[in-house]
Amino acid sequence: MILMSFVTHFKCQWNENSFKEISSLIDTYPENDERAMVYVQIFLEKAKAAKDIKKIIAGYEDAIYYSRSTANKLIYADSTIAAAKKSADHAEISRAYLGKGIVYYYNVRSYRKALEEYLKAFSYAKDVNDNYLRNKIVYHLGMVKYYLGSYAQASKHFTETSAFFRNASAKKNIHRNTRLNYESGYYNSIYRLSECYRNMRQYDKEDSLVDVGLGNISSMDDHSVEFAYFQQAKGIRLMRQKKYQKVIGHFKIAESILEHKQDFAGLNTLNFYIGKYYWDTGNRISAIKYFKKIDSVFSKSQYITPEIRLSFEHLIDHAKQSRNKDATLHYTTQLLKADSIIITDQPNLSTKITSHYDTERLTSEKEMLLRDKKNNYKLFFVILFLILAAASFIIYRYKCSEKKLTQQYQQLVKTIEDRNKTGTEPYFINRSESGITNDSVAEPAGKFASGSSEIKKIPNPELINKILQKLQEFEEKKGYLEVNMKLPDLAVLLNTNRSTLSYILNDYLHTPYPDYIKRLRINHITALMMEDRKNLLLNVEALAHKCGISSRQVFTLHFKEINGMSPIDFMRKRLEELDRNQT
Repeated sequence: MILMSFVTHFKCQWNENSFKEISSLIDTYPENDERAMVYVQIFLEKAKAAKDIKKIIAGYEDAIYYSRSTANKLIYADSTIAAAKKSADHAEISRAYLGKGIVYYYNVRSYRKALEEYLKAFSYAKDVNDNYLRNKIVYHLGMVKYYLGSYAQASKHFTETSAFFRNASAKKNIHRNTRLNYESGYYNSIYRLSECYRNMRQYDKEDSLVDVGLGNISSMDDHSVEFAYFQQAKGIRLMRQKKYQKVIGHFKIAESILEHKQDFAGLNTLNFYIGKYYWDTGNRISAIKYFKKIDSVFSKSQYITPEIRLSFEHLIDHAKQSRNKDATLHYTTQLLKADSIIITDQPNLSTKITSHYDTERLTSEKEMLLRDKKNNYKLFFVILFLILAAASFIIYRYKCSEKKLTQQYQQLVKTIEDRNKTGTEPYFINRSESGITNDSVAEPAGKFASGSSEIKKIPNPELINKILQKLQEFEEKKGYLEVNMKLPDLAVLLNTNRSTLSYILNDYLHTPYPDYIKRLRINHITALMMEDRKNLLLNVEALAHKCGISSRQVFTLHFKEINGMSPIDFMRKRLEELDRNQT
């Protein structure tokens, strides 16, 4: 009640308080602290009253930062985009899309959606003279591609951004905060680049970058998080070189910094390597403590990467040796969930994961069976084998499905290309080739033939040809894009009645009205998606509306019926083809 009274008083006096004063109140709160939202809303109301679009955008950005709910963050991200578009400023629009992509990446853990938003941000940034913004987007593109397992592509992005931030930070006469931002961009870029090299087993390049990072960070106060990352990387290098006596010191430095900065994603990776260090040096109790931290984070957020999934294998080993069946079942379930997430996000790593698990886990299982032939070990081996067999079957089905989908896509593209070459547009009306004449129209076919009780009077040839001509004009003018266009509506548009129109569609075009209208719409939107990449980044609702279909479900059903695949699959395959052609 006291807080509400204070806010009411503050809002009444807001004309006497500058935006700067309100912002100073907001800045006293940490990220995701909902208490700041009271002042954020005041800031937004003041900005809207002043019709200051820049301030409105800033207010929505603060709302994203301080909202605890991921759903609310996305809502405010969309509001930021809408406000930025009103400004017609491509830099603001680009930053807005970048902000939404960051929410998808860090909060939702939806990496493919994050990639879509980053690509939109990049498309707007190309028209802006802001190299910092452009390289910030390129860096985030690299982060997504790194997580998705495209290490070579990610390394190109980080190489580009590291060069830019290094040169920018070396400029003279720039503000200290600007220099720190450039330096942070540089250190983060070379660290992520070193991770790419480690995953590509180019260890000399990795080690060189780690040494650069540790050798150049002069103040831990300015770049403590980056310093922690390089300390972790140094410890990983020493583990690879089996210099275990020097490892833990680097890891502990990194741990104290990341805990203080509450960098939970960084800590999760570090927990794995500390646990692995203890595991490799025989201290299983300490190792399990760190591996359990990873399990706790995974249970809450489903956050997992290929490198830290090995912690679940160690937890399964420990649970089995402790004869703890409940723990064994729990960690086995967790590992299966982890693999399903990794395979979904990184299908190119699925074979590697399966092969790695087969060799190490089955070898370990065999050794345990030799040491102890008790029934519980045999049962676990059978269960594990069945799980692996099921996983292999899932992967096989996935690959078969992808192969079939690729073939369907290639056939569809060929059909579209053939149609474009032969110029068969519009899709149904082509009277010069149809054989329809004044003589032939008097002889109907199908269920509306002479003697049928459904139509008592056959239209005369002149009327039929007139309606066919109007249908051709209807197609050429793309009248089928009107939403909720029914048969009676089209009949009125063509100055005829529904019975006559239905008769002509069925007996002379050999297609009922529903098939006629949906094929025109689906062929139209498919052609747009083939021609312009921007259409591939739209959601299904937008695509449906663009071709005159009001329902997402109906659109998906019609698209699959006409093209043999869902619109989502078509967009994915088309984007993959365009990306391959670019490289």
